[in-house]
Amino acid sequence: MNNHFPPMTKFTSMPVAIRLLVIVLIATLAVAIQSAETPVASAQDQQDSILGRVTNGTEGGSLPPNLEVLLMSIDLASNQIIEQETTTVDEDGIFGFNNLISGPGLAYRVVVDSGDYTPSVDMANIENWQNVRINIYDETTSLDNITINSYVLMVPTIDARTRQAGILTVINVDNRGDRIWIPNIEDPNLTGFDLLRFNLPDGFTDLSIESELPSGNILEIDTGFAMTNPIPPGEAAILMSYIIPYEGDGFDFNLKMPYGVGQLRLLVPEGGGVITGEGLGSIESVVVAENVFSSVEGNDYVADTELALSFSGLPQPTFLQSLSEFFEGRTYVIVIIWVVGIILLAILGYAMYSSRKNSNLTSDDDDDEVASRADIVAEIAALDEEYEANKIDEDEYNAQRDELKSLALELDFEEIPDASDAPSKYVFDSDDEEPEK
Repeated sequence: MNNHFPPMTKFTSMPVAIRLLVIVLIATLAVAIQSAETPVASAQDQQDSILGRVTNGTEGGSLPPNLEVLLMSIDLASNQIIEQETTTVDEDGIFGFNNLISGPGLAYRVVVDSGDYTPSVDMANIENWQNVRINIYDETTSLDNITINSYVLMVPTIDARTRQAGILTVINVDNRGDRIWIPNIEDPNLTGFDLLRFNLPDGFTDLSIESELPSGNILEIDTGFAMTNPIPPGEAAILMSYIIPYEGDGFDFNLKMPYGVGQLRLLVPEGGGVITGEGLGSIESVVVAENVFSSVEGNDYVADTELALSFSGLPQPTFLQSLSEFFEGRTYVIVIIWVVGIILLAILGYAMYSSRKNSNLTSDDDDDEVASRADIVAEIAALDEEYEANKIDEDEYNAQRDELKSLALELDFEEIPDASDAPSKYVFDSDDEEPEK
């Protein structure tokens, strides 16, 4: 495993609308989290000396020899930090700085150089500069005492046109032990399971992470990410944002909780979707930054719990949005070719059907014509028999026989049937002679 974990790239290709809203929400939450730590410089608050003590917060722990404490000055106008002085604590952990220079726009920070973990104190947040307390801790690589007090997942914005949801998550990590967790990144057998890790939905992109933890690195893994940041005893907040594409009207998220979760809270814009999962409570409406969200909650999840979450009913693109997206891509070319092909096939099929139908009609007409000729021949034979039996006078006989011959000629009679074809023993010729007996 590669032990060199590069920092994450933030907001590389996030859609602008989603990016801006996520940035605003992150900034709002970050300000709320860090407001208690923001230095507020004031000339009358500053004193001319600092006296403090470093202690080891681990039961039975001791201070390392020659432990150094650094005094840093901060120019608030330029946010420039300058190292002013370094001192070494005595056997009781006592340290001090004298003859401080005070002035507007100037603040001080005290930093303990204890190795991988360097706790610090901003003096603007300390009321009594003569009783500064800073703790260091013995190290551990075990995650047994790490838990998650709260896990809040919010869907602050959804881009229906591209079917992408912006996710913002705030996690409160709690180290309930008295040792600071620091992974041994020099261990060649180090894996993601040995790091503080969180899984994310399949297909996540544009991951961005901020935290109150001491500085460290982040390793993006297939299922999410892992952190090498030290975790001192106590609570610290982690903020992360990412984009998740969805197909249809939602997506699924198998949330893994390797450290357990005290309180799980999930929020989507009201009317913008539904979140379901085993053990979640009823839906409630909550207001966040003047926006109404539907919220569901679950509690007291033990370590290594996996919860199958389903996000459904997410907004869909309008017809015009779908049409616009359709013509922006190359899919429409394939569809047009397909439609034209179907039309051509339909035209060809109709032409073949019409040709066959006309052929059938011609054949039927021929059959009718043959039938008509046979009928005329039969009538002429019957007329001859009536005349022979003296049942009709000669004038009427000749008139009817001439009429039947005319009908036969209209049917393109080229030859009058001979005696063998006629149903009578009498025949006639084309010169209108009387039948011969």
